[in-house]
Amino acid sequence: MGDETTAAALEVDFLAYGVDLLDLYRGRLSFRRVCALVEHLPDDAAVWRTAGPQAGWPRTDYLLVALERRVTLLWATVAAAFGHNPTEQQLASPLDALTGHSDRPAVSGGDPPGPETKSLREMARMMHNGQEF
Repeated sequence: MGDETTAAALEVDFLAYGVDLLDLYRGRLSFRRVCALVEHLPDDAAVWRTAGPQAGWPRTDYLLVALERRVTLLWATVAAAFGHNPTEQQLASPLDALTGHSDRPAVSGGDPPGPETKSLREMARMMHNGQEF
């Protein structure tokens, strides 16, 4: 596990389905089964929420955020057509206030891209299929 928070979240998810993660160490649960279970956990599982503030959201929440962004873009386009100049605060995502940062990329400069990372779900899928990562 990556850290104690992720391990605890995975244990909670497994217990919700009646699977004790400690059975892995007791020899009653195989790594293959753990990988299969992780691969098929629902999108709103506790373990996905440990990856960040927006991780583990159900599809409907993502669609609502996408809709809000499109409506804001439409509003900004109409405002610009009538000669108004919307402020950054008016264009900011409501999620910026919750997470404390903007999800929009920097316009210029910025940090170089970091190393490629794989999610726990991707790693479990690869292990389940016998692939290396």
